[in-house]
Amino acid sequence: MKYPWLNALTTLLTEQYQQARLHHGLLISAPAGFAKRAFAVDLAQNLLCEQVKQNQAKSACGQCKSCHLFMTQAHPDYLLVEDENAKTIGVDLIRRLVVKSQQKAQLGGAQVYIVPDCERMTEASANALLKTLEEPGLQKFIILTSSHPSRLLPTIKSRLQQYKVSPPQVSELTDWLNQAGVEPTNFSQVYPKVIASPLLALDYVKNEKQQAQKAFLAEFKALLSGKITAVQFAQQFNEDEVFQQLEWLEFALGAWLESKLKSQVEKTDAAVIRLKISDLYQQVTQCKQLMLQSGMNKKLLFSSLCSRMRQTLVSG
Repeated sequence: MKYPWLNALTTLLTEQYQQARLHHGLLISAPAGFAKRAFAVDLAQNLLCEQVKQNQAKSACGQCKSCHLFMTQAHPDYLLVEDENAKTIGVDLIRRLVVKSQQKAQLGGAQVYIVPDCERMTEASANALLKTLEEPGLQKFIILTSSHPSRLLPTIKSRLQQYKVSPPQVSELTDWLNQAGVEPTNFSQVYPKVIASPLLALDYVKNEKQQAQKAFLAEFKALLSGKITAVQFAQQFNEDEVFQQLEWLEFALGAWLESKLKSQVEKTDAAVIRLKISDLYQQVTQCKQLMLQSGMNKKLLFSSLCSRMRQTLVSG
């Protein structure tokens, strides 16, 4: 389940293909951050899969010859029209599509061509594509994606079956967010601010969390070096994020221990340092376990942890 807001459309178009009802030209439109390109690529693999063609699978099997060629970017009946270094889609790129579409399918199945961000086509490119859209031939499919479909020539749009992807509800994204390691509550606060764009909201939350982690661990480093007191570090406590904060501490201590194991410090000193780090790690883990018990005062536990960690560091 890559992008849950696209599952229904992928299923619909794949079924239309199996029923020989799929339109030869598709326009998938949605704002930025909806994974339109990834959707088009996944759909293309479905249309090219031998198992899907024979109605033996609802999505690409990943095992047949066609799937193997597709996954190694060597499928002879597939073309992704893009140039990452160009601001526009030039006529030469579209002519490659046109020439390829005039050839017979080498594997005897469908032929699929994708034009991501098709609003970037120049007028010459659009006109070059027009004739192919008018007379594509059997089992030839052209998938266009766009964040700004209004910029397309009317003559192009009139020859396409258009699908507009609607923003999903946050409640539909719970599993996806869990897989991404993002709290739905945090996501829902950002989501409306980015025009309900799932990937943009996810990036925003992750970047925000990275900054929070960086700031938290900077304070922890200050505690370790004695620049701040345990009481000052305890002010970092956040009721809603405390488990995340403890995981950050575990990660930092684990990395610290690993570096000390690799270091060339004198054996006696190294052993003492490793014991202290291990002790700190155990303290954090025990604190997490206590917080899971009902009725425990998380703030008090966190403050106590900070004091004990500082005592461990200064003890001989």
